[in-house]
Amino acid sequence: MNKFIPLEEIPAWRDQLREAGKKLVVTNGVFDLMHRGHAEYLAQAAALGDVLLVLVNDDASVTALKGPTRPIQTQDDRAAMLAALECVGAVTVFKGPVAADALRLAAPDVYVKGGDYTPETLNRDEFSALQACGSQIKILPLVPGCSTSNIVKRILAEKHAGEASRKDMTLDEKLQPIFKRRSIRKFLPRDVEQHEVALLLEAAMAAPSAKACYPAEFIVLEDQVLRKQVSECLPNGSFLAQSPMGILVCGDLSRACGNELSYLIQDCSASVQNILLAASMLGLGACWLGVHPRQERMDALRALFKLPETIIPVACIALGWPSEEKLPRTNYEPEQVHMNAW
Repeated sequence: MNKFIPLEEIPAWRDQLREAGKKLVVTNGVFDLMHRGHAEYLAQAAALGDVLLVLVNDDASVTALKGPTRPIQTQDDRAAMLAALECVGAVTVFKGPVAADALRLAAPDVYVKGGDYTPETLNRDEFSALQACGSQIKILPLVPGCSTSNIVKRILAEKHAGEASRKDMTLDEKLQPIFKRRSIRKFLPRDVEQHEVALLLEAAMAAPSAKACYPAEFIVLEDQVLRKQVSECLPNGSFLAQSPMGILVCGDLSRACGNELSYLIQDCSASVQNILLAASMLGLGACWLGVHPRQERMDALRALFKLPETIIPVACIALGWPSEEKLPRTNYEPEQVHMNAW
């Protein structure tokens, strides 16, 4: 129990360490379902100083970050598991998804984060707090394949074995990027970075196009107010307002093959599908929101963006880091396959 330090007592506790000339190492995270990756990471972190303080997200912030099914263990249980490790010197539970305030109080000599981060991708508030404290930032490599999310996925896969593959059909491993693509409508409060959006657009523009006309045009919806305005144009797209990113896919009829609407729709749809598959392969979630041929939706978006007459809005895509988990699947129906004749 003497390893539990209330947030408000951190400054006095930190002063005692300074007086004793001890080097403080701090890390923070959820630490839900402890596994080998956690153990190795914490042991390596502790070796960088004299005392390791672990800042643990409270339950409310874990739900906000990871979705409604998390945490699996309560904050008290997660803190107790951490405190039981010999390498952990102290544990503090903090409120909110960002640990900036707790970091300011702790003023660590060394701050440690896992290899899925870089100093550039750390939360900016946390990074500023560390800079103000003069903390050294160390990034430690992750243990491959070790994560709570992977454990949960394996449990769910075993529990629902066969459901994703029509009970008795095995999904080919080589086609997993396609089978894993599912419509995601719930997202974590985490930004989609510019380079990730660029990759999605590169994938979109790799789609086939009739006679290589490539009529597709893309409006990236970075602004939250704008996403809300777009969502109000789409009766089934209210969740776009809460998504971290969106892309409106349009087509320029003047550039479509033969200036024909059918070719424009086919070309733009191929681009949309490429975005959805690329998002899934990058670990993002996405959902296709139909615009064409609903005239009222097209008119509303034309007015909102002041689109030229030849530009036709075809579809909108909500994007973000998923806070819901869906198993791979196919809707394959042999009755819908016709060999050489109807």
